[in-house]
Amino acid sequence: MKNIIFICTGNTCRSPMAEAIAKSLCKSKEISILSRGTFVYSRLPINENAKIVLEKNNINVSEHYSKPITLSEFENADLILTMEKEQKNLLLQFNKNNNIKDNKVFTLYEYVLNKDLDIKDPFGTDINSYNDCFNEIYSLISKINFNKILEERMIGIGSDHGGFHLKEEIIKYLKENNISFKDYGTYSPEAVDYPIYAKKVAEDVANNKLDKGILICGTGIGISIAANKVRGIRAALCHDVFSAKATREHNNANILAMGERVIGVGLALEIVKTFLETPFSNEERHIKRINMIEE
Repeated sequence: MKNIIFICTGNTCRSPMAEAIAKSLCKSKEISILSRGTFVYSRLPINENAKIVLEKNNINVSEHYSKPITLSEFENADLILTMEKEQKNLLLQFNKNNNIKDNKVFTLYEYVLNKDLDIKDPFGTDINSYNDCFNEIYSLISKINFNKILEERMIGIGSDHGGFHLKEEIIKYLKENNISFKDYGTYSPEAVDYPIYAKKVAEDVANNKLDKGILICGTGIGISIAANKVRGIRAALCHDVFSAKATREHNNANILAMGERVIGVGLALEIVKTFLETPFSNEERHIKRINMIEE
């Protein structure tokens, strides 16, 4: 299940309109669509003008009451789309304060058209302004490929203090190549225990919340041993491109482990690229051996 959240300020105009529009356009039952606000002090129904405009366009509005976004919703969301840059910046600050680092918060204009524009708040204006706002939001959401969102799989990345700097370099690579990821920490070079981060990433890979994982410590050894304690995990320690390719083709490895103190950034990024792009061979002999590992 993929989770999409639309955000405005009070969650009575733009974001509930966006939620209703998206639900009318998205046919997949595997995508959950919600709307929330950044400043919500009491439960209020959808603005009457917004409701009128939606119904005029044959979009039914289920009973809606404004709600603020919660930490749990933020963590579990796969994509968060705000109406304005101000709301995006507030969420990014919220993100930073809670040590949740990933690339899933965009303005609606930024995500769809890569434009630095806001959707103006129609609150307090006449029905014509709400019509214009509806048309603007509808035009943008109609361009979203919901099937692509459903197909996108998240990469989980984690490290201890010994792998922190290499983790940050890999995150830059993932961002530059538009690869969805979730950063499980650690978030500084301060000493921590690698099994904690191995367990977090490995459990989410094993539970299919992540497509693959990347784990880094000083040598890559400890964090790979810890990850392989989780049932269903095949964490491979790779310090060369050939091994990264072979472990995907032969072992269907689902976690890549590396050591920051063993290899340089350039080679590490080539290994990451190879690991993420190489498919499993699906050959019967390899499937048999993987089944033996599982048993």
